[in-house]
Amino acid sequence: MIPRLIQTYLPDGSLEGIKVIELSESPIKAFVVPRIKLSDVKKRSEINQPSLYLLINSSDNQLYIGESENFYHRVKNHDQSKDFWDLAIAIVSNTNSLEKSDVKYLESLAVEKAQATAAMTVLNKTVPARNNVHEFKVHTLEKILEDTAMIAESLGFSIFASKKDTEEESIWHLSAKKSNAKAQFRGDKFVILAGSIIDKSYAPSWAKAFPKSLVERDELLTANSKDLGDVFEVTNNISTRSPNHAGGLVSGRSINAWIGWKNKDGKTMDEVMRREEI
Repeated sequence: MIPRLIQTYLPDGSLEGIKVIELSESPIKAFVVPRIKLSDVKKRSEINQPSLYLLINSSDNQLYIGESENFYHRVKNHDQSKDFWDLAIAIVSNTNSLEKSDVKYLESLAVEKAQATAAMTVLNKTVPARNNVHEFKVHTLEKILEDTAMIAESLGFSIFASKKDTEEESIWHLSAKKSNAKAQFRGDKFVILAGSIIDKSYAPSWAKAFPKSLVERDELLTANSKDLGDVFEVTNNISTRSPNHAGGLVSGRSINAWIGWKNKDGKTMDEVMRREEI
């Protein structure tokens, strides 16, 4: 890996305000804008150019991806029409060299990758049509998206998974009654993968002790799965806070994730991670 330098500028001198982030050897800069500080970014001339932007619900790990020719005007509309978000990130060119076609291409590629990895819950319902850009630009735009992901990761948001996340060695399995689930660590989230089978039944004692968890389980499975009678088949990856959280969603009861989740060789998380076995 090549060392990179991330620099953060605080225009109002406060960590609660707008942040301007630059990454070494990158043609972009990012404006990180808390929703309550949206009006403070209006005076920045850099945002009056084509941009890729992310709207984030930081507590529920939700993500919406868009593009715009004027970030402030577009996100001001979202401020009135979309309730879920509390943070916006605008990606712009350092040299005002991104065109409308470029950010539309970035938007399509970003939504496609984010939906495929589900490191966050992606609220875009469809992948925008991929427009044509000059082939000389494709590599540059893909690099911009990689830099965008790195900046987001530095803020604690994993919008994409790395290549290692697609390898079988990184998959964890949990079987309980009729459930047969697969999951992976992606960033700081533990993601239940599409194709997992989850038993509808649950332990009454668990439901009584954790009624909110039961409601959450019902809502997530109804929204992200296909009803097959006694079980659900997960159709959209489900991002969870931890292996224990995922275990409750899968089994409908409290489990010890360290011994419940196992790798392809049947070794538990305790054996692999606590005892540092490969």
